[in-house]
Amino acid sequence: MKTNLNLLLCRFYRKSVKFNLELSKELEEIIIGLMLGDLFAEKINPNSNTRLQFKQSNKNKKYIDHLYSLFKEFVNTPPKVTSSIEKRLNKKQEYISIKFWTLSLPCFNKFRELFYDNSGKKIIPLNLEELITAKSLAYWLMDDGYKSLGGFYFCTESFSLEENKKLALILKNKFNLNCGVHKHTNGHRVYIFSTSRKTLLNLVKPYLIKHFNYKLDL
Repeated sequence: MKTNLNLLLCRFYRKSVKFNLELSKELEEIIIGLMLGDLFAEKINPNSNTRLQFKQSNKNKKYIDHLYSLFKEFVNTPPKVTSSIEKRLNKKQEYISIKFWTLSLPCFNKFRELFYDNSGKKIIPLNLEELITAKSLAYWLMDDGYKSLGGFYFCTESFSLEENKKLALILKNKFNLNCGVHKHTNGHRVYIFSTSRKTLLNLVKPYLIKHFNYKLDL
């Protein structure tokens, strides 16, 4: 009985300590970039704090391990591999993913407020140009981008056409990247023109992990 009580007290202490954790500027920059990609910010109920879900295909395990190392103090459980069946073009395909959740904490609430509307749909913040940095751009690129010929695509089809145009303008204003918005099957994607490839490389190279060097032919 005493052992169980000590265990409960230990867990309560750990949670109470984490409840007051604050994010460093570096981690905030990274979250801004990831929120433009696949990062999911969730409130379990309207009165709860926000937790973040980091999820990728299992082939990007090194990337998830890297993110886990950055956010480890905000997490209770290490990354787990899961499998699911996806139906695409009438074909059943097994999808193996790896993911981890943070705890529901006050320090994540502002990202939920910034990147989601009242219905729970992800949006582009009005002040994104002030928030995004070269480090944010690098993590967005690693999380949800791919090279195409001499240029580079960001998978932004979850955003509206107007939001894609806004993203392209922000990238031009903030980083001098020449961009277009291209139609794709499920929506639109932001495209970095080949003329800006060198500029993009110089911006993100200091923050890329080796696992993703192929995305920029490094």
